[in-house]
Amino acid sequence: MRNYSLLKHALRTTVGAALACGLFSGAAAQNWPERPITLVLPQPAGGGVDTVSRMWADFASRKLGQPVVVDNKPGAGGAIAVQHVVHQPNDGYTVLAAGVSQMVLNKFTYKSLAYNPDKDLRGVAMLTTNPFLLVASPASGIRSLADLLREAKAHPQGLSFGSAGQGNSTHLVVEMLQQRTGIKMTHVPYKGEAAALGDVMGGHLQVMAPVLSTGVKAAQAGKVVPLMVLGAQRSADLPNVPSSNELGIKGFENIGWMGLAVRAGTPDAVVNRLHAISQEFLADPASQQRLQKMQVELMPGPANALEGFIAADTKRWAEATKSLKLAAD
Repeated sequence: MRNYSLLKHALRTTVGAALACGLFSGAAAQNWPERPITLVLPQPAGGGVDTVSRMWADFASRKLGQPVVVDNKPGAGGAIAVQHVVHQPNDGYTVLAAGVSQMVLNKFTYKSLAYNPDKDLRGVAMLTTNPFLLVASPASGIRSLADLLREAKAHPQGLSFGSAGQGNSTHLVVEMLQQRTGIKMTHVPYKGEAAALGDVMGGHLQVMAPVLSTGVKAAQAGKVVPLMVLGAQRSADLPNVPSSNELGIKGFENIGWMGLAVRAGTPDAVVNRLHAISQEFLADPASQQRLQKMQVELMPGPANALEGFIAADTKRWAEATKSLKLAAD
């Protein structure tokens, strides 16, 4: 009888504590944010993702009444940034600027990934998509896609293409292009997009496919030769450069994208607030003007839109990477 009384007391204590914890968590979510928020970026400072992220952070801080601090944690294809986020409390005070490399490509690049993007993270919002721009060095003599295909087929492995790293989207998009066109070039990975693009401009590499927002200024200045926009349509800032769809090379629509994610288990109230702020950001005329100048497409929509992109790209890249030996430790 005494044991039964002790058991009842223990149950009341446990249930009471759980209810109190739930009420506290609910109240904390309703009052969120009560302190600064950190937006973690998988890329170094500078570049398109960094610019968009800082724009969102500035907008969100004004709307939420709390500072949003940008924390750049580059390296390992963004895995360092993601691991940091998934080891923080799931209270919404740490947000990830999530891209296709972190949410999809790392699953094919690393033999053992220290996080599971499908289980450890929860989508908040899609923000932008950004097509890739295939460019050539002016010193290469390549002036069109036809030139590139002819030269690459005449000299297999004789041309070199740069990327922001092994397994990065700037690497895999060219690998996919090679599969679609039957050519084979030599891959030279760099520690970042800017370094690779610099060597294309300097004539040390023949080809690269940076995101459009990174490559467009170099193309306009004549520092690289734009061959093709990898996507469904031409760029307004490069009206004479054909799209891959025009040239009959399909499957490159919406490959580069950026969204926001938080650790799984973050309260619905917090996710809904972050999502609402993101929709306001994308609808804001000043934001739209700046983002459109960056050659990115705005992607308003429901919070689970990110999961849709992840599912579609997981299928796309699983097929595209079957023959590639990408796995790293």
